Amino acid sequence: MRYTLEIQKLLLQTQNDSLHPREKANLLKEAIRIADENEDVEWATELRLDLIYELNLLSADAEEITVFSKILDDYENHKDVIKEDDLLWKYKWIWGCTFDLPEIPMEQVKAIGEDYKTRILRNGYSLRSYYHRWSVECVWMRQYNKAKEYIDKMLNEKIDGQSCEACELNFMLDYYLETGQFDEAYSRAQPLINKQVTCYEANLRAYLKLSYYAQKAGRPEVAADMCARAEEALQGREKDEYLLLYLGLFIAYYMMTKPERGWEYAERCIGWSLRTNTLKKYRFSCDMVEALKYETRPEVSLSLPEEFPLYRPNGIYQISELRNYFYQQAEELALRYDARNGNHGYMDRLKQLMSN
Repeated sequence: MRYTLEIQKLLLQTQNDSLHPREKANLLKEAIRIADENEDVEWATELRLDLIYELNLLSADAEEITVFSKILDDYENHKDVIKEDDLLWKYKWIWGCTFDLPEIPMEQVKAIGEDYKTRILRNGYSLRSYYHRWSVECVWMRQYNKAKEYIDKMLNEKIDGQSCEACELNFMLDYYLETGQFDEAYSRAQPLINKQVTCYEANLRAYLKLSYYAQKAGRPEVAADMCARAEEALQGREKDEYLLLYLGLFIAYYMMTKPERGWEYAERCIGWSLRTNTLKKYRFSCDMVEALKYETRPEVSLSLPEEFPLYRPNGIYQISELRNYFYQQAEELALRYDARNGNHGYMDRLKQLMSN
């Protein structure tokens, strides 16, 4: 069949590692179009699952959800050729996307979570991944007691094919770090630090956040060690824009210790923040509010993209204006999240950064 050759040619092009995820996504979209035209539902589903991976790298939450909705529709109509089990890992990602979009009502977020829960149970999986997701979100809503309850429930469930031990441990650190238990967090992080458990980015995430929190906890030698590990792990990943979620705290660490390096990362990340998803924009804005309070100069010279709202042709930026810009952006997003979530966790996080 000629169309299969057309799809295979497109897939060969996606194997070029020098391609940006956006370019790979476009190739996959064309392959999906061809599969759909030829009513090859099985292959179209595989391609859509691959597309979700690339969209995840692009922080394209809404598009990921749309693509996955089509997959679920096709599954319901073609259970003879599509296995539900093959969809569940990406479904876990999609449920996470719904938390990231404040325009999605919490009732709908919970309903999607319950649907995910039903599907993993009937496919023989434990509730570990379900509890893990809730533990992460409760930390971000600063509902720390609930977060600890979900962590305990998660740890009581068996590790299975829906679990990533390295990712679970990385996110568990947030609970201990945010509740002021640095020594406990550092102790629990040892399997990540020593690479006894690994994942594509979980170890790097730990190094980035531990650099900042160790410095804040008065452990500069640990912070320097984590920083060195992070720098090594970041080599070759200069285009990985999704790392914005973790680089903000790394910038804050460097602003405390080596501001010139912090500004190098800030120049890179500010451009990324203009095209990322809502959650990453909020988190990066909060981190920049924190980072900029360590800059003692009134102004700095930066190379920023023209689309940045405060762009100056001469490259001279006032620290107070930059900090106010990121605060206002974080505030606007925090209010949206809190209205959806029915609490004040996101705004409280920002207020704490301003009062420290």
